[in-house]
Amino acid sequence: MRFTTRPGMEAFHPLAADADVSPEELAVAQATCTLALGRLDGLLVGLTDAEKRLFCVGLLREVLLAALAQSGFTDATLRFHTWFAGLDRGPQETPLTCCSAYAVVRALLGELSHHPWEPLADAAQTIALAARFGADRPAHAEDALGDEALAKAADLTKQASMNDDSALPFTGLARLNALLRADPLFAPVERTVRSLSLSGRKVAVEQAAPRTPLWAVDAALGRVLSACGTWRLPLPCPGAVTAQALQPQLWPGERALLAAHSLHASAMRLSDLVADARRRAALMGEHLGHLRSSARAPQVWTLLAAFAPLGLDQIGSAFGVSRRGTYAIGDALTAAGLARRESIKGKVLLVADASRRDRLSAPLDPALALPRPALAEFDAAMAEIDRLLAGSAGQL
Repeated sequence: MRFTTRPGMEAFHPLAADADVSPEELAVAQATCTLALGRLDGLLVGLTDAEKRLFCVGLLREVLLAALAQSGFTDATLRFHTWFAGLDRGPQETPLTCCSAYAVVRALLGELSHHPWEPLADAAQTIALAARFGADRPAHAEDALGDEALAKAADLTKQASMNDDSALPFTGLARLNALLRADPLFAPVERTVRSLSLSGRKVAVEQAAPRTPLWAVDAALGRVLSACGTWRLPLPCPGAVTAQALQPQLWPGERALLAAHSLHASAMRLSDLVADARRRAALMGEHLGHLRSSARAPQVWTLLAAFAPLGLDQIGSAFGVSRRGTYAIGDALTAAGLARRESIKGKVLLVADASRRDRLSAPLDPALALPRPALAEFDAAMAEIDRLLAGSAGQL
């Protein structure tokens, strides 16, 4: 494709095509996106309770990592597990990051803890209790930027969803795109040029533009999709809103095409999370299905498998069990072959067993299920504690 200029545009800008995309190309992209969104909506309806919990925990991990990557924290994935356990510093801030990594995760977990879909809100609350993200960090005034970005994103998505009588989300997405381009918090920042002196000569170096908090719009984007009836649940859409689609040099069709592609990619990632949740739930049912629904071992393994390793103190904080109870849970899960203990930086963490994860896609043979005495003993003890507590409550 040949790149030319239009009035008011910089010459030979890489996004400045000489013509807009064809209506046929845009229609195919939007139809493909609609199919993925509808398929995901249907998949979510059929999930069991255990699958919902696993999906929501996996979704929260995806939301946090995508938000950190969008904010410019390139080492977030590398440090995520040890940072979550309070064993390492947070991802490194750079001139491109607009706020701390701690502010991003704190704001998102706080926001999603009040999500209207109860399984997602419960998962966010549990992870917030277990998290040690800010263990070594005092509060900073700039941390409020995360909350500000979420509040602004909620307002803009609400405006974009008003009076939407379309059965498809693309009209609302176009309105949201226009609102984002006009908002000083989310509009793309231009690159800057810095002059350096090298060997007595002035050299101009173009610097990358700072990131704007588009992760906050991803968290609220589900409202646009649910307002028009595309989705029943206003789920976060990690990675669906990109700075590239907000560039002022784009034709309207180009902009709509990029928005459809990124939303489709986000929906496909969420569909993959559904598939992972179903496989993990089947594995959990095979080894822990004989336990009662309120047993702690399946709840702990849900976080281990779909989010991150946990220390004993994190298990106690998140699930309200004593130190002795955390040891019993660890023993039960290791006896079942679903987890192992691993020492990281002097702290023992409970880690989902990788060999078990490798078997997630393999057919499960009920004949291979063996009795788990440790699990049964622990479950019986917890049931007795619940009975005693219920009797005590009746005497008050």
